[in-house]
Amino acid sequence: MPCGLRYEAIVFDLDGTLYRGRVPLPGAADAVNRLREVVPCRYLSNNGEREGAELTQRLQDMGFIVEPGDVISSADLVLDAMCSYPRGTRVLALSSQQLAGALAARGYRLVQDGSADVVLVGVDRMLTRDRLVAGLRAMQNGADLVATNQDPTYPGEDGLRPAAGAYVGFFRGMGYEPVRFCGKPDEGAVRTAFGIWDIADPQRCLFVGDNRKTDIEAARRIGAESLLVLSGVSEVQADREDTAPTRVLPSVAELNPESLRVGDGGWLAGQTASTGEKRLRGGPR
Repeated sequence: MPCGLRYEAIVFDLDGTLYRGRVPLPGAADAVNRLREVVPCRYLSNNGEREGAELTQRLQDMGFIVEPGDVISSADLVLDAMCSYPRGTRVLALSSQQLAGALAARGYRLVQDGSADVVLVGVDRMLTRDRLVAGLRAMQNGADLVATNQDPTYPGEDGLRPAAGAYVGFFRGMGYEPVRFCGKPDEGAVRTAFGIWDIADPQRCLFVGDNRKTDIEAARRIGAESLLVLSGVSEVQADREDTAPTRVLPSVAELNPESLRVGDGGWLAGQTASTGEKRLRGGPR
């Protein structure tokens, strides 16, 4: 870690934090590019549809300076988790076609019926009742249920959209709980990502994200500090008090590189989570 810095790394969320859909949030690229000059920046996304390499290209196209390997997605963590199953394992992939294709390329056998050994559930844009019936049959036959993550929604360019947690809800409604989640806030998933990045001390990291239940809760579980930005789903979570961030800002664009240094009493302009949220909601300063 560079001398004089508070953190070993800053770990950014993507959707709702740096961009919405294909549109970068104002000032985010410039802010992150300045930050990476003084501290390593990494990106941990609960996007279970696409691997990190594709998200890296998306960030680069938006003007972010990102190196190969900096981005890890929920899809990458699914592929890592599936290493515990032998090649040839039968998988019913209720997920994106991209993730299903990546599994097939690694030697897993994709099936479309109740013979599956593993039911993988994520955002399935082709989901039908017949596919749900196949998933139910597989679970009745003893299959493992693996989920990309449990985000209920994610922010798109036109507003919130159903995320993986909505699809997990179908199985919870039928009485089945995933044996493994491959995204934030699951502590095992986060530590797997940190191991890939060779981050020695997760507690000396800053998590930056728009979602209390995933980004902020992930930080809490590993003892890291957290910054909640009100540019994504946090807009509809701002009154929740179950998971408190260390600090709150309207957006990543307001994160100052100089505030990352040890002993800087003005970190994030001295704005605490409670006072920051009150100000942003129009309450007393």
